[in-house]
Amino acid sequence: MKEIVYAPDRMLVNEGDLNDELILLKEGKVETFSNFCGYSSVEINGIFGTEMIIPNTKSFESVRVVENSRVILIEKELSEKFLLSNSNLIIHLIKKYIQKIISLNNKIFGSSNLINSEKENMIDKNLTKEELSKKYMKINRRKIFNHIKSPQIQLYIDARKLFNKGKIKEALNTFKKIQYNNFDIYFQAEIEIWKYLCMILISPDKKYYLEKTLKEKYPFLHELFSFMIFESIITNTPLAKPLVTYLKSGYLIPANTVMFYEGEEGDWAFMILSGNVRVSKFDKSEEKLLAILSNEEIVGEIACFKEIQRTATVFTSNPLQIIIIEKNNLDELVMNDPNFGMKIVKNLIKRLDFERYWNSPLSFEEKLNFMIKKYGKNTLNKSHLRIQEIKGLFRISNKKDNELIEYLFKSNIATLRADGTLKFM
Repeated sequence: MKEIVYAPDRMLVNEGDLNDELILLKEGKVETFSNFCGYSSVEINGIFGTEMIIPNTKSFESVRVVENSRVILIEKELSEKFLLSNSNLIIHLIKKYIQKIISLNNKIFGSSNLINSEKENMIDKNLTKEELSKKYMKINRRKIFNHIKSPQIQLYIDARKLFNKGKIKEALNTFKKIQYNNFDIYFQAEIEIWKYLCMILISPDKKYYLEKTLKEKYPFLHELFSFMIFESIITNTPLAKPLVTYLKSGYLIPANTVMFYEGEEGDWAFMILSGNVRVSKFDKSEEKLLAILSNEEIVGEIACFKEIQRTATVFTSNPLQIIIIEKNNLDELVMNDPNFGMKIVKNLIKRLDFERYWNSPLSFEEKLNFMIKKYGKNTLNKSHLRIQEIKGLFRISNKKDNELIEYLFKSNIATLRADGTLKFM
């Protein structure tokens, strides 16, 4: 590390360059601007050049000295270690990158970031956007979905919060109220893990019997963060930081659950630990698939910065383990577990880098191969996607369905299953 004082008009970073050092502004003033994101700011503190923590990622902004400024330069090999020892800087970066995403969305979609929905409102003019989303999702998906705020899921969340407050008997009584037999087996296991853990904390002599009962009933227990916590507590082993984070703000969400509807008011986001969600928009005739998000990706991150209406419906078809991030707990989560904060920073950088790559001058073939690599053939095949969904997911608008299918077949990229979905090879 070295400290340097720079005079006005010195360029510290150029947008599009690879950074060799982190730049920590200790005193003075700099101007930052991003042509790609449509973002500019004058700053008197903060850190710049952080894109280097993802190898080969170019800077999203230019940084120019406005007045004499004292900065500390941190070598690339020390950058991540330095950030992990300064949680306040990680929090600063999360908010900084979210602001860049907001600016980019405003640039692409306009300040509301909402796609015009006059067509639906003319048909159901007395319904809100959220009510329209619920209605059209039910029509298109033809399946009953729970909502994260459904009574039984809320009982689970309430019981977890009671457990965290040390109100073990109240938590146990709440877990016992949950009617979980109609949910998937993973959610059933989740409820029983917490229920048995409460029972063990009240009567420790039952722990070996209850642990054995769980293991015999659910062979997949070691996939669940809640069972890792269970084992740590009954063996008096200190919880690792990721488990502390899950204990405070992590939940298992059952299959076929809507996290939020388009048009719903939002003030929270979540990070996916395992599983995936579909991000879709619905109208009276179809579902438009926008994205499939999976491990360590952030969903609804702008709501951590400001209250907004959700711009799409997000739901899961399989069990989902998540960390819920709220405005009032973001700082605490990062301070308690800097590695969790770094994961958020890295995923926000990747999100911006993807958008930059996608908006660069690439051929159809390059974009197609990039999207297959981004999602992975395993995820695409498990999702059983039709050609129209692939077109939406891959943002392909210049190819007709039959042209794209023919290209995929001839290039030995994918074949068609009997049910009309694509299988990638």
